[in-house]
Amino acid sequence: MNSKGDLGPIIRINPFELHINNPEYYHEIYNFDRHLEKRDYNIQNVQHTGPYPQHRPLGRALDPYLSRSTIQSLEPLVEHNIEALCRHLSAARTSHQHITLSHLYRCMTADIITAYTLGKSYDLLAEGNEKKGESFLEAFQFTFRLLWLLREIPGLGVVVRWLGKMVGRWCIGVGIVPTLLRWQWVSIFSIVLLFNAAQGFFESEIDTHLQSLRSSKHPSDTAAAASVKAVIPSYIYNPSLPPSLRSAQPLHDTTIMLLAAGFETTGFALTTATYHLLSPSSVHHLSLLLTELHTAIPDSQCTLPWTELEKLPYLTAVVKESLRLSLGASARLPRVNHYEDIYYKEWRIPKGTAVGMTHADLHYDERVFPDAKAFKPERWWEGSEAEMKMRERYLVPFSRGGRRCMGI
Repeated sequence: MNSKGDLGPIIRINPFELHINNPEYYHEIYNFDRHLEKRDYNIQNVQHTGPYPQHRPLGRALDPYLSRSTIQSLEPLVEHNIEALCRHLSAARTSHQHITLSHLYRCMTADIITAYTLGKSYDLLAEGNEKKGESFLEAFQFTFRLLWLLREIPGLGVVVRWLGKMVGRWCIGVGIVPTLLRWQWVSIFSIVLLFNAAQGFFESEIDTHLQSLRSSKHPSDTAAAASVKAVIPSYIYNPSLPPSLRSAQPLHDTTIMLLAAGFETTGFALTTATYHLLSPSSVHHLSLLLTELHTAIPDSQCTLPWTELEKLPYLTAVVKESLRLSLGASARLPRVNHYEDIYYKEWRIPKGTAVGMTHADLHYDERVFPDAKAFKPERWWEGSEAEMKMRERYLVPFSRGGRRCMGI
């Protein structure tokens, strides 16, 4: 504790983990050192697997699907879903109805990632699928309601996974979810049951797709063959991958990881950008962005490829500022060195101790980003060269190093 009574910059936040709040130390634990591993959550996907020898095969298997060239090939899929979103906006404007943009953004990103991951879109933006979209988003929100507890109690995830399959599907089958929603703030029991109902919703949705894919004789039997090379169908029929990666549980865990990472972070970043651009204090930001877009795309019926859009300076600044404020990966991302002690200033941290930092502390740090809570796209080109490099260095919405989010 310092003279002002503030805790830190290094504190113990639970029996297993230290937290550090110092931007200068960020790249000391988020780098390419293979000894700095994630905590093992007993989940078989590339994001949560702890030890490097187990993580690397999972990472290699996904690398081809998240390369720059592969993502570029998905532009027709992305454009198709953007057009579906625009139809909803046009219909709402014509009928003078209110519309929840944060909901629509997430439905759009969910349709994109499910099409790419499973080879079949959930079609949440399709006409008549409004209730399905609401159910999907509610289920996702409640799977996060108790995730903090799963992070702090090792082994609880195994129990919750079993409950999700058994109790959760029962909750859906007997139709008690609306009752749980009404009582969620009154009873912790209702919250737990609702969490498992959400888990059961995802389990049943995903397992249905996986069962269909595994029963197909060849990936060309899936809807993915007509448009994009979907991840999971290719996984199942890839003879170069060991059978252990193609068994039911790793496929299930990888599917959930891709869906969660692919739709929520993007949906929230779009929501953040829209909120700030439409706020009265940001009228000038919206005007500058529209001017740049109208100049680059004079014909509204045409589109620019990603390779051209990323060259637009103001659009790029808006994207960076939206990612900074929306945080990307908002949870702590602890690292563990099981092989040797590490040091923070004069403090020795024994090997095996989890050490983490939080993106919110970094992205809202006034030393790095003055007036940090304000939406200021201009911060990405103003200031000295050293200041610009520092901001780029500490823009880390998807972490850094060998265990950063894939596709970055």
